[in-house]
Amino acid sequence: MPTRAVVLPATPLLVPGAAGHARPLTAVRAAVSRALAAVRGPHGGPPDRWGVLAPASRSSAGIRRPSLAAAGVADRWLPGQLIAAGVPTAQVPASVALLTLAAVVGEQAARRAHVVQLAGDDHAAVGYGLGELSGLDALVVAGGDPEDAAAGPTACAPAVRGVLDGLAARHGWTATVRVVAEPGGGHLPDTYDVVTWAD
Repeated sequence: MPTRAVVLPATPLLVPGAAGHARPLTAVRAAVSRALAAVRGPHGGPPDRWGVLAPASRSSAGIRRPSLAAAGVADRWLPGQLIAAGVPTAQVPASVALLTLAAVVGEQAARRAHVVQLAGDDHAAVGYGLGELSGLDALVVAGGDPEDAAAGPTACAPAVRGVLDGLAARHGWTATVRVVAEPGGGHLPDTYDVVTWAD
């Protein structure tokens, strides 16, 4: 079954350079890279137009520039220069998804990605997200819920989960969860989920 969407743990540590010279989450990064590389468009080839779905403090949609400045990571530490100045900045979860998409699929895909950021868990937010993502070839989703840190880095925020459920019902997608062990110890979780949605 062709993979249409990938849900990744949207922690800034997933982005190379965000932790300086340290390289945390090596296993998770490799699993996410494999999952994104396997995504196919509706005609079986590489996707032409990507969407990014992420939780946020307010809902918005459009082309966005990634930045992790709100997480304490200066832009100079980030790889590449995806979008020129003047483009609105994505919030941290969407930025992690954009930077990961650029690293795996290419900067062109990230520059053209339609970023949908959703706040809340009401029907209006879910309907808005479904409408904005209609017609796109593939999707990268930021896991985690900024409003519920206790849920962990891989649980989707309510509105994001609602959109995924709607897309699954519309297109016949099913989810596969891969649990990735990350024996880094310390304050980081021991495992992370990487979820693929396929039809």
